[in-house]
Amino acid sequence: MDNTYDIIIIGTGAGGGTMARALAPTGKRILILEKGGFVPREIDNFDPHVNWVEKRYTPNDTWYHQDQPFRPSHPHYYVGGNTKFYGSALFRLREKDFEEVEHYDGLSPAWPISYADLEPYYAIGEKWYYVHGEDGADPTEPQRSSPYPYEPLQHEPRIQRLNDDLANQGLHPFPIPMGMRMGHDGEDGATSSLDLWPQFDGYPDPYEIKADSHIVGIRPALTYDNVTLKTNSPVDRLVTDASGRRIETVVVKTDAGETIEYAADLVIVAAGALGSALLFFAIATDPSPQRPCQLDKSSRSQLYGA
Repeated sequence: MDNTYDIIIIGTGAGGGTMARALAPTGKRILILEKGGFVPREIDNFDPHVNWVEKRYTPNDTWYHQDQPFRPSHPHYYVGGNTKFYGSALFRLREKDFEEVEHYDGLSPAWPISYADLEPYYAIGEKWYYVHGEDGADPTEPQRSSPYPYEPLQHEPRIQRLNDDLANQGLHPFPIPMGMRMGHDGEDGATSSLDLWPQFDGYPDPYEIKADSHIVGIRPALTYDNVTLKTNSPVDRLVTDASGRRIETVVVKTDAGETIEYAADLVIVAAGALGSALLFFAIATDPSPQRPCQLDKSSRSQLYGA
């Protein structure tokens, strides 16, 4: 079996899923690796006890805070990552977020890119993610080259009254930009109504109205024959070349104990804030670049549980 690809994408969340859709039309052989499987579509998706007490959809990981172990409510190891459970609020960063910022505890350096560099891609992303918003309503909104692709969602009656009361006091309430596949106004996709949803933020969406990276990114990418998704494929370690600056092999170790090695000209690490950091941390701290880049079990346990 040929395990060599042009591009490997590790993770299917907001970064990996969106990147997969963007790269799929290139014709390159693309492998997407996801640690988990698909979120089950079931009535329990809406059950608060199942979600927040049983934590059915969160991994049985052990994390530590000041040496105290706890089981986190995040992350979610599924196709779509944490976007399967997010609240669909999709703000742009502001221009100043890319600049040097002085904080109480130290200096946050400027990014190597600016908001202007990313602005055209924000516009593409808002279209892909069905973002509903109102141009100019947010007084802190950054410069835009194009309007929101969809009109803002209608407020619920109680929220509309609150909006009006705030506006009458001279304040500036505005509708949150929301990524929702509403099935109207030229949108494709969802056919169900929000009225069917007893729960929303923090819950999985069996109706697929929420614009998550599974529905918006991975699913369109898989319509291309050159794209392959492998679920239940946690990346165990990365192996670099002698320089330590190029990944030669991506090593997957399945729950069944099987070890599989993949190679690609380009490896995109989009395993979430913690997962990506762990993989890069392993590369940075390995004293011998020729050796597999892997944290020892003690270090892994201290960071997130092993």
